[in-house]
Amino acid sequence: MTEPGADLSRRTFLGALGTGAVAGLTGCVGGDEGSTGDGRADWPHPYFSPAGTGYNPRATGPASKPSESWGVEVNGIELARPVVFGETVYLATSERLRAFSVGDGTELWSVESDPQSGFRSSVTVDSERVYVGHVGTRTGVLAYTHDGEEAWHAPTESSVWAPVVRPEPDRDRLYASDTAGNLYRVRASDGTVEWREEVFGPVRSLAARYDTVVAGTEGGEVFSFRDEGIERGPTGEWRTKHPGGVQSLAVAQSNDVFAGFFGAGVARLRGGLRAGAVDWHREEPSPHGSVVVGPRRVFSTDGTGLDAFDKRTGSPSWAAGDDFFAPPAGAGDTIFVSDTSDDGGVVAYDAGGGVGLDDTRIGAERWRYELAGGALTGPTPAGDALFVLESGGDDGSRRLVALRAE
Repeated sequence: MTEPGADLSRRTFLGALGTGAVAGLTGCVGGDEGSTGDGRADWPHPYFSPAGTGYNPRATGPASKPSESWGVEVNGIELARPVVFGETVYLATSERLRAFSVGDGTELWSVESDPQSGFRSSVTVDSERVYVGHVGTRTGVLAYTHDGEEAWHAPTESSVWAPVVRPEPDRDRLYASDTAGNLYRVRASDGTVEWREEVFGPVRSLAARYDTVVAGTEGGEVFSFRDEGIERGPTGEWRTKHPGGVQSLAVAQSNDVFAGFFGAGVARLRGGLRAGAVDWHREEPSPHGSVVVGPRRVFSTDGTGLDAFDKRTGSPSWAAGDDFFAPPAGAGDTIFVSDTSDDGGVVAYDAGGGVGLDDTRIGAERWRYELAGGALTGPTPAGDALFVLESGGDDGSRRLVALRAE
């Protein structure tokens, strides 16, 4: 993912430069049409881009305290945050894959899994297809058109948990992985499996940048491959073992890899000549889900708060405390975090952390919005809105909620 070299710009400055582009998703959502990459106003991958950084350089989401724009009830076990492509919000639960209108929450289509099967990954979307992991009668990757019609099925040996990755929309390929320890290259147009590589252990995280594909396993191993094409297949670049299962992976512009481990913190692993070497490692806190890799900082949530580290050195920058179990999302100069406690909601922070020491800050928190029963997933900033799943508490229903500035 291409990242700005300068400090994070102020939201107001970005807004002045691109008011029309960032004003909302009702209409054109900006450039990079068909891409799952940089500079978009939407959020087409669970981690924004195939590189897995969880960071959009554009300033999207509510700039000030929002109110509920719309909410729709959802059932089933949530798999991850919703994703947004163009004017459609996509959400996969264990039972159903659903598509909603960004503007008013109208359900556009829905696909229900049969009783012996279920969806297992969050959704990835590009200009051609909607991709999701599946297990049961047809284990593997299922692809749907933007109208909800099944396009193809790519079989895998076991359940696909990590989101499908499509690094380049102009090349007919995507990558998937399964819990049997296999990495697959799949033809995006028809679902043909073009090669398979064993990586020894259930794959929990997957990221790609151009021809570099990185996989992380439940056993704590990180593998980096170079895709040499259909005939030659993948070539192993490096492999490294760490304590704790891999929770998240992000590939930087330099091909360095930022990895989060269950119970074992966050590390920056070197690409290039020092491939796989540990550049820095923060043993705690340990991320719950994905991290955000911005231009200058890495952000992680561990269930007790949000922590920011210097991207170059790994040294702590600032922290804010709350029950942040869900992964954060970054957009422009804002970090959005979901509070999963019973009386929690969504919080927006200045990525610079305001002024202060550790978790005692002034000006770090921009706004806070309470949700009934707290949040279930990480938030998704897109256009002028923020999308999140609300638990509803003991008596309420789970809902997909769209928040917009008042």
